[in-house]
Amino acid sequence: MTIRIGILGCGAIARVAHLPSLARTPGARVVALADPEPSSLAEARHLAPDARAVADYGAVLDMPDVDAVVIALPPALHAEAAIATIERGRHLYIEKPLATNLVDARRVVAASSDAARVGSGRMAPIAMMGFNYRCNRLVRQARHAIASNAIGRPVAVRTTFATATRDMPNWKRQRPAGGGVLLDLAVHHIDLVRFLMAADVVTVSAEVRSMNSEQDTALLQMALSTGVMAQSLFSLSAVDEDRIDVYGSAGKLTIDRYRSLRVETLPAAAQGALGLTAARVAGELRALPYALERMRAPLKDPSFSAALHTFVHAVRDGTDASPNVYDGLHAAAVVDAAERSTRTGRVVTVDDGHV
Repeated sequence: MTIRIGILGCGAIARVAHLPSLARTPGARVVALADPEPSSLAEARHLAPDARAVADYGAVLDMPDVDAVVIALPPALHAEAAIATIERGRHLYIEKPLATNLVDARRVVAASSDAARVGSGRMAPIAMMGFNYRCNRLVRQARHAIASNAIGRPVAVRTTFATATRDMPNWKRQRPAGGGVLLDLAVHHIDLVRFLMAADVVTVSAEVRSMNSEQDTALLQMALSTGVMAQSLFSLSAVDEDRIDVYGSAGKLTIDRYRSLRVETLPAAAQGALGLTAARVAGELRALPYALERMRAPLKDPSFSAALHTFVHAVRDGTDASPNVYDGLHAAAVVDAAERSTRTGRVVTVDDGHV
């Protein structure tokens, strides 16, 4: 069975990650492209020459031979596009963030819940969230290690997700249009903290700064439902870094997506520098198969292809796909709490409104 897919939004992420990944996914075929920008549409057509190309994404949703869509529009359009997709009975893979505000995120989840309750005799639309880093092999290994007590009882988490200053489209520079570091980078790590620790974020305190563009740097202090503390730094105006450290009672676990090829674990007690260096070198050598996998992957991260592969197979097999829009809702609620904290200077309780 071939899943016929429409791409809503043909910007850089669609052209660099989604289209190449889908071209290598068995059982997937891109049949439609939508983007109001002629140059973006033309570049996407080179990657999917047999697909119909239109300016209005609504036209794709009206095509009877489209089974599912990938929503890669600017974030301010995510909620409306997702709701329209669900209402037309199409499956959707939606890039982060789910919406630019908590009210709209709740509307998407409500639409998905309503569709799941309709007994129409047909499969309810799958609504998968584009938190692709969950599908990275290292992240999954780290989650298993934490659950298996490899570092003892988790005590705290510290993460950094930052990029060097780069040129950005105007919408990325403005918070109301969906820009800012909280919606661009922070939602990924908020979701990864939940995924790795198997816990929700319950309170947040935050500081946000505008260095080169609106809300481009943020520091979050979070408390999880298990009592674990988490601290995260996010910036669009610093250096390229994507790192997660989990501290436990018996050791420390690290994922460094840019500078390491494996999950690194260290014992609680200090070791000699020479022995530590030898262990790290040996570990990197054992990770060579992952290095080759990463070299071939879009944006040098295999998680993009793995996430879309999961989506296509869930649609084909009629199974649930994770992460879903409820995960997107929780990330939106944490962002909302963080922004309220910056305005009040207080610790804010996270309320995603989902029971």
